[in-house]
Amino acid sequence: MRLASDFKYFLEVSITTFVSFGLLYVIWIFFIISSETATGFNGSLMYVPHAARVITICYFGLWAVPALFAAHVFCSVYIGGTYGLNQLVIFDVLGTSFLSAVCVLLALYAMAGLGFKIRTLPFYEFTKDSIYLDLRNHKHIILVTIFSAAVHSLSLYVYNYLRAISSNPEMFIRFFVGDILGTLVTIFTLSFMLFAFFRER
Repeated sequence: MRLASDFKYFLEVSITTFVSFGLLYVIWIFFIISSETATGFNGSLMYVPHAARVITICYFGLWAVPALFAAHVFCSVYIGGTYGLNQLVIFDVLGTSFLSAVCVLLALYAMAGLGFKIRTLPFYEFTKDSIYLDLRNHKHIILVTIFSAAVHSLSLYVYNYLRAISSNPEMFIRFFVGDILGTLVTIFTLSFMLFAFFRER
């Protein structure tokens, strides 16, 4: 019974995560990337799909990682490839997608080491002095966003450098800034829309 319940939850989380990332990726393609050039593309200055990483990992923890990985691969190959944004071979698509899927989780573990804790973080012993991350608090979400953007941009820069894909330091800056701006714009836009919706009701 527990196994069936866990499997149902996993499916719900996976569908929610995949659709959320895919939707934000499509929005990013049509409304953001159209103003940027795909020639020598070194990252967007407003990457809104990072918000899906932050929110799904914060709320669902490890359960969201497989769907995030699948969504990264699917969107990179079938959507990004269509618009000329994906010039990578499949091995590098899988490698960068994996790093992107786990960057928020790694950032949360780094924050846990600094004394922060979150309910969805497994395999970590917290102390009574740990500071609980409140996901309803915008300051805490911003903190997670900054940490995860740093982990993501650094890991992708190192990967691209080691694989001789790109050594341009602009990539690190654009990924770091783009993840932060994209997430903040997405979260505050959603917050404003939800506030307006419930206020009308």
